[in-house]
Amino acid sequence: MNHQQGTCGACGESIVGDSIRAFGMQWHVDHLVCNVCQKDFSGGVQVCEGNDGFAYCVEDWKRTFCPQCAMCKEAIVGPTINALNKSFHPEHFVCFICREKLEGQFFPSEDGMPLCEKDYYDSLGLMCGGCGNPIIAGKAITMPGEEGQRDVKFHLDHFKCAHCQKNIAGQKYKKRSGKPYCVKCHLQLFE
Repeated sequence: MNHQQGTCGACGESIVGDSIRAFGMQWHVDHLVCNVCQKDFSGGVQVCEGNDGFAYCVEDWKRTFCPQCAMCKEAIVGPTINALNKSFHPEHFVCFICREKLEGQFFPSEDGMPLCEKDYYDSLGLMCGGCGNPIIAGKAITMPGEEGQRDVKFHLDHFKCAHCQKNIAGQKYKKRSGKPYCVKCHLQLFE
């Protein structure tokens, strides 16, 4: 706050006494107000100029002109990552499920949030129950899930007996605790 004379940028009247200097002009203390909340900038409150040329307090400037981070919902002032039609603080551009930092390739979840490759394919039920890697192309075997659980998919060459590790693709098998067993091992272990 200054104590000088001049002409007010709002009303054009002479200023005698306290004034505020902003946008290259002098203002009566009560004539320069936030365009949103209408509070004045007395007492050392910071004045921000909006892209529209109006004065804003810091909080209203952030709400009006800064994108909102899709992860933390706070205004982003500074570096921004734009992806999936959303904005993110760089430190908040992480997989929505595992919270690992995303670098390079990422995928959209059903609600449009970013996912790492593993969580994306897992959300689609396309993680191999044998090797734990995504089933991206080629044929897969689907083993019905236990009651209340989803089916488990396997790469053809990873559909093996959980005990003897013999490939059982195209053969009869039994399942126990969500794992496939050849008929011989299942008889020996559980019957």
